[in-house]
Amino acid sequence: MDRALIFVTLGFASLFFFAREGSRLSRERLSEIIIAIYTFSLCFARLFLPIIRGDGEPCGTFTTSMAIWPFYALSIWLIWIVAREKQWRIRRPNIWLVLIFTGYAAYTMLNPYNLARRSSLVEVFYLLSFAVFIYLFANSFSVKTVVRGIYMGLAFTVILHMLLAIMYPVLGMESAIKLFDSEAATRSDDRVGAVGTMGHPNILGTYASYYFIFFCACFITAYRRRESAVFSVLSFLIIVISASRSALLAAVVALVAIVVFYVYRRYKLLSFQSILKGIVPLGIFIALLLQGPLNFLFNDVENLDEMTMSRLLHYYCGYEIFMDHPLVGVGVNTHLVYLVENGSAVMFEQVFDMTDIWQPEEFMFTNPIHNIWIILIDELGLIGFLPVLGFVIWYIATFKRRTRSSRNRYYNVINITGLGVVFCWLIQGSSDWAPLTPQVLNLSLMFVALSLSRHYPTEEHPEFESVEAAKRRQQAEIEEEQEEEEQTATPEPA
Repeated sequence: MDRALIFVTLGFASLFFFAREGSRLSRERLSEIIIAIYTFSLCFARLFLPIIRGDGEPCGTFTTSMAIWPFYALSIWLIWIVAREKQWRIRRPNIWLVLIFTGYAAYTMLNPYNLARRSSLVEVFYLLSFAVFIYLFANSFSVKTVVRGIYMGLAFTVILHMLLAIMYPVLGMESAIKLFDSEAATRSDDRVGAVGTMGHPNILGTYASYYFIFFCACFITAYRRRESAVFSVLSFLIIVISASRSALLAAVVALVAIVVFYVYRRYKLLSFQSILKGIVPLGIFIALLLQGPLNFLFNDVENLDEMTMSRLLHYYCGYEIFMDHPLVGVGVNTHLVYLVENGSAVMFEQVFDMTDIWQPEEFMFTNPIHNIWIILIDELGLIGFLPVLGFVIWYIATFKRRTRSSRNRYYNVINITGLGVVFCWLIQGSSDWAPLTPQVLNLSLMFVALSLSRHYPTEEHPEFESVEAAKRRQQAEIEEEQEEEEQTATPEPA
């Protein structure tokens, strides 16, 4: 029933998008609608087709089954566009990125400490196919078409998630939990959170934090400002109703980051203007929210202590894995397999004697470590983790440079959203593993990858260009007019 309802919902959304255009449908608008349908499809956690099922062994953030995801279907159309319309004249990929990814894939598959190469192959295959998809995607559409399409798709996503959040938990209709995911589950604690289409409140909160940042970026850059303000508020409410504290904190910190890095980008990061105009007002507003209407998420001290203790114990497991193989790790998507196979080496008894919570087999051996950075350093080792950490630092440090090189705000929307996603990784990833689930990665990796496209910043759209570009263009026009006037006023020699 869940997959049938997903296809019915996608069909309804498709009819809505096409009917709204009517006879005005052009090739560009068709591309925007297809991108919108694809973006909307990403919100369904069950929208994938297993082609090689796993053998039931414990897995990490990915499943053990090779599957077909929505971007595979879109990739077929992209290949047709590249072959038919562009005659295979596309930009050459960055050879360094190709070599780095090949090196990662090779050393994780050949890692002698990898106890589940089949699980690693699942994640490597996913990342490789997604990289090819993004390469085709960036070469097939302009940044204007991409942003307009993503906007429509995420707007439809917000409306659907808000309706489901009202059904449950606001109205208490528990049947809404499993409408789009028959295996959906709520938390075991007293917090009641919305599940939406994502199967778990934390995953919904994570996904909502990304489209919250996207609509905030649209509002900041004055793209459809009124609609963007409405969708930003709805997105924030979805995060709150999901009761995901980590997603809420991540969204708030990401909002502060994009205000400081973009809105006040003309000032230095720790300048008086940035602190006084940006950080302090937002900090006061956030503090009032957390102490006022959002206090219910943080007033259960016993629950917070229990969640903190369980995470710390899980981090201890990650520490033991890292100490076993600090350089090369244990292979991607395998840290839980390694923990189960080597559980006797982890001194649980000594640790649990000092605590009064559940036994390790009920939590430690059935859930990935609730910290994506510990997962990465355990599975990749220092050799693989340090380049990832270096990329995150480089991405944040070069944000202003990418913004200065931009000549339109369509790209700035993507660039700002990518920065917000990275900050969500830093904050929420430190206490949850939801950012590494493939359903969530489909959206977050798309924003980060597109923001690094080398030709998107140079695309010009005079009707929606940046303020700096408009000033430069106007100044150039004035100088040209002055030169023409001087040439006209100066008589030519006889």
